[in-house]
Amino acid sequence: MFIGRPDSRTQERMRAMVENPRRRAFWAARSRRRIAVVVLTATTLTAALFLALPLVVDAAWSPIPFISLVGFVVLMLSTMVIATQVNIATRWVVGYRGVDEFQRAEMDRATLLGHHVTAGLATLLIAVTAAFATAAPGSGMGAELPLAVLAPLVVITAMTHAAFPACFLAWTRPDEVPDDE
Repeated sequence: MFIGRPDSRTQERMRAMVENPRRRAFWAARSRRRIAVVVLTATTLTAALFLALPLVVDAAWSPIPFISLVGFVVLMLSTMVIATQVNIATRWVVGYRGVDEFQRAEMDRATLLGHHVTAGLATLLIAVTAAFATAAPGSGMGAELPLAVLAPLVVITAMTHAAFPACFLAWTRPDEVPDDE
């Protein structure tokens, strides 16, 4: 990975990966990109639920925490792979300079919208935390319920921050017209 500007060799590898004709043809259809966004969303939400599972299920059956942890890790790794494919489909690759001004403006708008959505989720996270902090003393609630709500909300907020702009572009961009060479 690089920090700042990628060197020319890294830039060339990114260009080859993003502009691969077979990959471009595969992701050209908006319907296929939308399916990837739906799968990414479902995988992320399922991973968040696996994180909360040991807190809401009676842990008398001892393998539940281990199964939940393994499920969470596998689903988050799957989420990373799917998010990478959505990024490639929308040319949302850090340091990639192969986009025109219109695409750059679209990306800037998606980034701004992504920040707004993330800010909304962060505000919700703070509000839920404050609600639990004010309701918990003297109620005998314990830590399981707040953690079962807050841990998945943190995962969803983090993944939204990371993936929303590319998902927005994948959802809204029209079908790509194939290049005739």
